[in-house]
This record gives sequence, structure tokens and C-alpha cells, in this order.
Amino acid sequence: MIREKKTSGIAIPNIVEIVKNWKEVIEPIAGDFLKKYDWLISPSLPADFSLKVIELKEKGQESQKNIDKLFVEYFSSNNFAAFEELVKNWESNPVFKPRMKIFQDCISVMKNANGIYNPSNVLLPTLIAQIDGVINKFMMTKGLSFDKKKRAWVDEKGEKITKKKWIKDYIPNDILLNLANDINFDILFQSATIGEPLKNHFTFSRHKILHGEELKYGKIDNTIRAFLILDFLAYITSQNY
Repeated sequence: MIREKKTSGIAIPNIVEIVKNWKEVIEPIAGDFLKKYDWLISPSLPADFSLKVIELKEKGQESQKNIDKLFVEYFSSNNFAAFEELVKNWESNPVFKPRMKIFQDCISVMKNANGIYNPSNVLLPTLIAQIDGVINKFMMTKGLSFDKKKRAWVDEKGEKITKKKWIKDYIPNDILLNLANDINFDILFQSATIGEPLKNHFTFSRHKILHGEELKYGKIDNTIRAFLILDFLAYITSQNY
């Protein structure tokens, strides 16, 4: 008999059943928990990391501070080895391949900061620009283009599209992939008016950072989110749905 744990009345299987129960049990719980605290799990992260996320809820340790700590400790351990593993997975991706030197330099900056300076101040503008570039390049490979007269992206028929909806329609109806898409467009690429604060006061804002308005963005958790979004994009650009 398989021994199970209970979380808020929902049975959580042990690691033996993780693959079998992923879609039915683990993914919905992890997705709801991550959405609440503005985090995402990208396709390259191991399954046991997702279980650690759920354990926070199970142990009654659910809080923004604790989930931030979980991600930061995972990615910061062993001199940022987890970042290296993510980036290594992107090498054969044709959309990412021309950008690999940039990503490898970002890893080197983190490894060599040694507490002397804050690498996130340097990395985030670079990573955000690459997220933008990857999305645009991928859309063009799928026959989409930017219409200068309409000042909008259009499909092959010339009809206007929005990036978020197009990606959502492109990827399968998967809880964690949809969450990654939401974090990307609803938080990182959220609308931002010059001189007005963001509704959620979140410092992870493409517009506020790249236009030099947000100056307190240099946080390791924001850097982790940027890498996870890139990992999400690396996955969907390598698939033939």
C-alpha cells in the first residue's frame, strides 16, 4: 500500500508515485501555491523541488518569506550551480544559441561577485532584454510580424494579436506553463505609466527597470524569476505542438 500524506484534505503521494500523480495531485497544489506568491516552476526544475514547495504548505510554513528563501537557497547553493544547469539545457535551442555567451557571462558575474557587489543590479536589465528578444524572435519564426503602421504584432492574415494570448494559445493547457506565461506578462511585462507606482508595488517590472524608474530591482529573487522565465521560453520554443 502506498503511504500518503495529507495537505488541506488532499492526499499527497510519496516520491515513488510522483510521476504517476503529477498532473492529478502535485501540479494543481503547486500551481495555486506559486501563483499566490508570484513564483513559477520552469520545466527544467527537478520534481523534488516541487515537492519542497508543497511541503511548506503541508508544514504550515506558508509565507512569502519562506517561499522566497526556498528558491534563493536552491539557486544560490554550490556557487549557483542550479543556474548553470538551466543555461546548459539551452545550448542546442536555435532561438537561444546566438545568446548563449550573454547567459554564460551572467553566470560568471554571479559566481565572481563574492559579496563585493550586487550582481542583480547588472544582470536584470540584460536578462529582461533577452526575454524580450527571445519572445520576438520566436514569434517571427512562427510567421508573425510587427506591423509598423498598426503598431502591433500581426498574424499571417494581418490580424492584430497580443503576445500573452498568442503564447497561451500556442502552449498546451498546462497549469505550470500557463502560470509561467502569466508571471511573464502580468508581472514582468505589466503596463506601467511613468511617474505612477505599480498596482502591486512589485519591483520586477520590465518597463520600470529598463526606463530607469525603478532603482530597487536588484534582488536575487528577481534574477531567479528572470532565469525561470527564460527556461520556460527555452522549453516552449523547443517543442513542436
